[in-house]
Amino acid sequence: MAEDATRIVGHAAFSRVTISDGSEGWFGLGPISVAPGLQRQGIGSALIKRGIADLRESGGRGIVLVGDPAYYARFGFECDPALRYDGAEPRYFQRLVLEGDAPRGAVSFAPAFSAARSA
Repeated sequence: MAEDATRIVGHAAFSRVTISDGSEGWFGLGPISVAPGLQRQGIGSALIKRGIADLRESGGRGIVLVGDPAYYARFGFECDPALRYDGAEPRYFQRLVLEGDAPRGAVSFAPAFSAARSA
């Protein structure tokens, strides 16, 4: 979470994911939000960098996300055809290995983040 003197101005969520090959210690990134009047000032990038550093320090093995490859490449995320998520076009599903080998298989996010959940 990012705050100024009086309010929360940004947020980045990291939650555990399940991978069909049994890999453990992997997390999903998202959602990320920054107050509209404060966007494009580096707050979101700082939140992502801090989250990556915190997960690396705590023994996280990697992070997956659905997002713009051009944006997330700056943090080291890349598409990997051996890792898939049925909820998005493959070119938008990316991973960042923090430690060890890249997993192989299907990724499942927590039900709260499923695009298929009912309203």
